[in-house]
Amino acid sequence: MNAMTIDAIQKSKKAFLILGVFLAIAITINFFVLNFFDQTSSYRAAHSLVGILTLMGFVFTFSSSVSSKIRLVFMFFISLIPCYLGTVFSDLDITLLGIGEHRNPIFHSGVLFFLILFVARRFKSIFPALIIAGFGVGLGSHLIWDLFDQADVRWIPGGFLDSSWLGLNGLFCLIFARIFLLSRLVISKMEKST
Repeated sequence: MNAMTIDAIQKSKKAFLILGVFLAIAITINFFVLNFFDQTSSYRAAHSLVGILTLMGFVFTFSSSVSSKIRLVFMFFISLIPCYLGTVFSDLDITLLGIGEHRNPIFHSGVLFFLILFVARRFKSIFPALIIAGFGVGLGSHLIWDLFDQADVRWIPGGFLDSSWLGLNGLFCLIFARIFLLSRLVISKMEKST
């Protein structure tokens, strides 16, 4: 083998090791979060794990905007419970409306998150922004994960429109969570520099 091939293999091993460590951390955190909320459903566990993994990736996207790794860890743990609540929110339609109305477009959309963003636009502090963004990440991850479940959204006809509804709402939740949090980080930096 030549040096480039050996180097590529070593980098791949390192990347897989890092991904394995992050997956193990996510599974462990998921276990504790599910126990904290007394959840035993495998469906709930899957949504929660996807939310945690999405939150890890989301927080990582701020690594160039945040001065220290400790602050990234702080951001992750402040956002963790709101993220979990975001993964749960869409399924509240079962509790409130019954299983026959599961996946209605009000609960399986970003409507609540966008309303929260509208109300929170005057908040300049980073702490509430982390909570709000965490909720948006959890909600967005739930909606996107439902794409893989080939979810049927009530009142919306057919597979493509259902998928478009879930995918776009989930994607917009993630995008707007990032924009909102990034704007609060910029405000925080500006306040510290003055």
